Amino acid sequence: MPRLAVANDAHLMRGALGRDPGIRGLPRLNVSSCGLVVTVHGSVPDAEARRLVEEAVRRVPGVEGVENKLVCGAPGTA
Repeated sequence: MPRLAVANDAHLMRGALGRDPGIRGLPRLNVSSCGLVVTVHGSVPDAEARRLVEEAVRRVPGVEGVENKLVCGAPGTA
């Protein structure tokens, strides 16, 4: 039986983010989870990238909430 990505498996979560074409190529993000809530930290170039990351995380089966702590426009993300 194939294993589904669930919110408390940060490794699978990072894999899901890496496969999303809308956010591929962004700097590596930090992903953690507590229960079914996933927290993402890191720097992204702009608000659109921030939104795309959050949407990608919400699409992972088992995720019930997202704490988006991404910083927009930080040095090295342009």
